[in-house]
Amino acid sequence: MPPKEQEVETGIDSLNDSIETEVDGKKDKKKKKWYKMKKKNKKKKKKLKLRDKVPEQAIKQTRVINQNLNPKWGESFTIDLQDLQDDIFHLEIWDHDEDTTVFGAMRNINEVSGVKGMQRYFKQIVHNAKNTDGNVDDFLGSIDIPIKDIPSHGKTDWFKLEGKSEKSKAKGKIKLQLHLGYRKDEDEEENEQIEEDRMNPVESYRCILTQLVEHELKQMENSSRWDGTLNHEAVYLLHQIAIQNQLTQLNLAYCRWLAYSKAHTLYAMDYRFLHSLLKMVEEQWKITQQTSSKECFTTKEEVTLAASFDAFVKYCIGLLRKQRDVFPPQKKNVVRLEWLLKCLQHLQALDIYEKLCPSQTDIHSQIINGIHEGTIEWFYRIRAFTEPGTSTDGEMVSAIAAMTNTLNLDLVRSYKYTGKLYQAMLQIDYFSIAYKNFDKLLGEEVIELMTGVNKSLKSQTIDTTEISTSLFELYLALKDLLGFKQYLNKSDAEALVLADYHKYFKKAVQNWLALAYNKAIQRIEKAVELDKVEQVDAMVKHSTSAVDVACCFGQIGEFYSKLDWPDIEGSYVFVMKITDDICRAALFYANIIHKDLISKGYYDDEGQFDVTDQLCIAINNIEQVRRSLAVLPKSLNWDKLFTLVAMKQGEQSSEQCKASLKEMLASADDDMVNIILKVAGRVGDKMRPDVKKFIFQFAYAPVKQSLDDAITPLMQYLDKNLITLSEGLLQINFQRILETLWQVVLDEMREQVIGEHEQHNQNHHNGHSLGTHTIQVLKSTITDYTKKKIGALPTMKKGLEFFVRLHSALEILLEFFNADGKGLSMEDLMIEDYKILLSCLVTNKSTTEEIITSYYSRRAQEQMSRSDNSYGELDVVCYYNPMDSKLIVEVNKAKNLRALDCNGVSDPFVMIELCPRHMFNLDPQRTKVIKKTLNPVFNQSFEFNIREEQCKKRGASVVFSVMDHDMMFSNDLEGEAMISLETIPGINLHGASQQHSLKLVKPVLTAEDQTMFTILSNRHGDKKASDFVKKRYHAIDQAKEV
Repeated sequence: MPPKEQEVETGIDSLNDSIETEVDGKKDKKKKKWYKMKKKNKKKKKKLKLRDKVPEQAIKQTRVINQNLNPKWGESFTIDLQDLQDDIFHLEIWDHDEDTTVFGAMRNINEVSGVKGMQRYFKQIVHNAKNTDGNVDDFLGSIDIPIKDIPSHGKTDWFKLEGKSEKSKAKGKIKLQLHLGYRKDEDEEENEQIEEDRMNPVESYRCILTQLVEHELKQMENSSRWDGTLNHEAVYLLHQIAIQNQLTQLNLAYCRWLAYSKAHTLYAMDYRFLHSLLKMVEEQWKITQQTSSKECFTTKEEVTLAASFDAFVKYCIGLLRKQRDVFPPQKKNVVRLEWLLKCLQHLQALDIYEKLCPSQTDIHSQIINGIHEGTIEWFYRIRAFTEPGTSTDGEMVSAIAAMTNTLNLDLVRSYKYTGKLYQAMLQIDYFSIAYKNFDKLLGEEVIELMTGVNKSLKSQTIDTTEISTSLFELYLALKDLLGFKQYLNKSDAEALVLADYHKYFKKAVQNWLALAYNKAIQRIEKAVELDKVEQVDAMVKHSTSAVDVACCFGQIGEFYSKLDWPDIEGSYVFVMKITDDICRAALFYANIIHKDLISKGYYDDEGQFDVTDQLCIAINNIEQVRRSLAVLPKSLNWDKLFTLVAMKQGEQSSEQCKASLKEMLASADDDMVNIILKVAGRVGDKMRPDVKKFIFQFAYAPVKQSLDDAITPLMQYLDKNLITLSEGLLQINFQRILETLWQVVLDEMREQVIGEHEQHNQNHHNGHSLGTHTIQVLKSTITDYTKKKIGALPTMKKGLEFFVRLHSALEILLEFFNADGKGLSMEDLMIEDYKILLSCLVTNKSTTEEIITSYYSRRAQEQMSRSDNSYGELDVVCYYNPMDSKLIVEVNKAKNLRALDCNGVSDPFVMIELCPRHMFNLDPQRTKVIKKTLNPVFNQSFEFNIREEQCKKRGASVVFSVMDHDMMFSNDLEGEAMISLETIPGINLHGASQQHSLKLVKPVLTAEDQTMFTILSNRHGDKKASDFVKKRYHAIDQAKEV
């Protein structure tokens, strides 16, 4: 038997994409729906209007929604059914129009826009004019749904609108929620006796829903993502109960919230679903207030709902206190936490919550209190978990370090996930709350612990080796903790208990550094002891000990980098200490390697010298460790230290700090380079006898023998040893060996050119000008080994061919040591000794006249570039008169001369001479003597009869010698100056003569002059040579006497 009364419940949700019928394409922005129930009629009858076919009470109508093409109604209606098999649910959509006359329609002309809008406007006027029954609404579409097609559990779907006929157009679709239900008739209800203590329908519905929800949750393994959907049978049952008891949407929202919020305390649930339930309660409560004059809830229901709100808040706050366990920092858990906070935030904003729970504490404040309490509780849990079994200092330090690392991890998660969530949603600074609690609680623990540890360190009652590692771990953990203070506001950061945590570790750092140095020395000794050269691969340029030592230094630098001491004064002390320790350790290693070479006979004179792997690896090891010093400024962050010192103590203190550290590093670097050079110098010493022999052989080879044949033995000897060295040495060490051998070659060739005695004198005169530190070190290693083995060379006559041969040999050796850029650079090859030897060879190849000419040419060039006027100046005018073939020289005045007499003045005069003498052979001329002055004025003119071509010759010069006249002794030389005749007006310059202010200079014996004078002195019987040398030595002696 069918039920006595069936009904269909219709939920009208929304309409999309309806057709346009009104002016300006907006359907008057008003819509309304008509729906009805009608019987199927198999016979065609005369077409009737809707109201004629269906009783008036069976027609339902929604409200009109103005100005909208996609309206949403959200309304529900209940319609009684007569026949489940034949009844049809019929729905029509109409566009409501309030303009019932043509005149009314014409008033909307101002709203028309566009051509299409105008077309629709005139179409509506025509439509209104034709309308005679007073209904001007436009039909938009309809749907027909047989009741028998609606399933028992209901149907929710979008239904497409249809036109009145096949020709009519309809556009759009409508969403409907259709449910079938059963309701008793009035007679049946009257016949049933309802007991007074019977549970009311709402409460009954809630209890059943609660049981169904709990049953559903018990079946689930993971309920945290459950959206509250029940199984099909449960949904149908609840639907029937709701219809039978005519429960409102507010009743349903109320029951759902109570049931699901209660279940939430027993099982994890999706907070997005709970949030939607809160919104539903609020939404239905507001709708009921607007549409009904009755109270929304009974008194009992209000009390029950208020209690559920309060229980929900307390439970959620409890979860927030334990959120580190309940919501671990994973994406899915962060999302759950976010929606929990949204629930609390939304509940706080609900009007119904404010009405029902007026006396409850502000939820925002409860959340903050929950964070505080939860942080403290979690801290003590971690403390208990990490507490050691014994109370020794070492174990206590390790325990606090472990706890601090755990706190740091929590702060990272708080800043990255939780803190941003609280800040964005509730404007609660979760991170600061947690951090300040950790700082206060942990600070008390650390201060108490470190006070006791420092006392033990000071009294040396504790094993520093054992506790050092634990202290360093604690320091690093606290440093990381304090690194988070950048995310606090300035006042909070300055008030931290652990703000000066580093002060408690100063004594520990000192112990660490001392321990690190001692361990480094022990490690170096062990590395050298285990170092076995023969096991090193042939391609490896150094042995394992160098790698181990460099790694040790790197670890010390890494230690300080991690230390990152925040105090500037302390940083400078520690950096100085670490730099000094590493430099001393590096030098200690270099000395060990060097002593090992000595112990193995490297410096012994006996036996044949051979280049060995032992030699190569030894100096490579020293170089490798030396290079590790170069990274100290970066690894110890010198630049940051200098900047901080400058900011706090000024630039001067920063420069002093920089100078001290650089001097320390440079000193260690020089010491290690000296050891390498000493070893390299010994290579030169051992090869010197053979080099001397081969140079002597090609220098004094028979004239008939070509230079290539004569020099071949030396080239083969050098090539053989250098190939071995290049394969076994680092490039920089190979360069040092090349520099050593190049110096040996230059020394031995110069000995052949000048002679052993002259070379000794030459070295005595210009040893200070040899240039580089490297050469000085190399020279310090030169011994008398050569004299012991070879003895003095026989005296031989050296002709022009001799010097030509040596000059060519020097050019060949220069190219050999350069090796097309793969050996020494030309800059390194052309050192001072090379220039002296080259000058000596070139000079020896030249005639006396060429040598003297070269001397004056060089002096003239030096005069032009001279800027020092410490000996005074001489103003002269010099020009050539080609008409008379005369050189005119005007000596005007001198100024700022030096006082050479005991009375503080001088009696100056000027000697004018044309040089060199072999070009002009004219007697010098002189000015008058001006008594007792340092600024004499001469204003005298002198003429020299010479040819123009003489003035154009290289080296042709006029030399001015300013003298101090002395009646009793020889005249003193104030200074000299000269002008090249090639540059004076009348020769290569045109125009009027100009005055020259010549800087005076005292003649001194340079290395180049010494070589030149020695060569000329050895030309016995050459009067020009002897006269020139005698004259120049006389001038030098005059300058010295002054």
